[in-house]
Amino acid sequence: MAIDFVGNTFPNVAGRALTLMAQTAAAPNFEVSFAAAQETAIKRFNEELEHFQSTEFGRSRTALLRAKEVKLEGGLALATAFKTHSSTNRQTAKDILDQLGELRTLADPSTSATFEAKRAEVLSSIDKLLAANITGLGAPDGLRGLKAQAEAAVQALSVADAASATAAQATIDGLAQDFTAKLEILELNQDAATTLVNSNNRLLGEIRLKIDDVEIDERQEGIDRIKDLETELARVFSLLSLSFEGSQNLGNFVAENTVLPRELDPGSILNLFA
Repeated sequence: MAIDFVGNTFPNVAGRALTLMAQTAAAPNFEVSFAAAQETAIKRFNEELEHFQSTEFGRSRTALLRAKEVKLEGGLALATAFKTHSSTNRQTAKDILDQLGELRTLADPSTSATFEAKRAEVLSSIDKLLAANITGLGAPDGLRGLKAQAEAAVQALSVADAASATAAQATIDGLAQDFTAKLEILELNQDAATTLVNSNNRLLGEIRLKIDDVEIDERQEGIDRIKDLETELARVFSLLSLSFEGSQNLGNFVAENTVLPRELDPGSILNLFA
């Protein structure tokens, strides 16, 4: 009876032992494989994150907008230069008109010394006129021709006697009319330049907002992609862990319910050797 028991039961006991050994060995093997897979996944995630961080967002989608931005920047620079040009000449023309008025009052032989000092001041102001026009912007102011004409006329002024003083006054009156006409053009150009600068600033601001919107959208897409990858990796590793745990539980169930001997009835002679 004992021999029969040993002969039939030993394989079951050995099978149980082997199953438990296999179950025990599976855990570290799984840990090694799991760690390797995790390292590979983390490497891939870091590569994707590095690519995301180094990307110039929106470059491909904003090429046309950026071309418009560059064009508007050039237009704004030109409009700003035009505004500065018009504003400077406008102020200079006003100064010249004021000085011509003072010079006319001094056009008398009795005040020749003061007249000469004022004439030098007028010549200095005329020299400050910006004669170069900004191409394609505003109405032609004709300052180049007037500047040369005014310099020659003022340099020729004389109040040595009554006749020359009268001639000087007539010349000054003519110059005052010319500069008054130019001042009206310069004021119109300054207004036009101000409008142009404001318009370019507004359009440039709108373009830059559009570029920012596109870049923000693309950046958000990248962030969403990273989050999706994080979620996917977490799901995969969770499934791997659950799969291994299920496999372990199934092995334990098989070992306990199939490999091991069935539970013997109470009072059986075999219980003596259990």
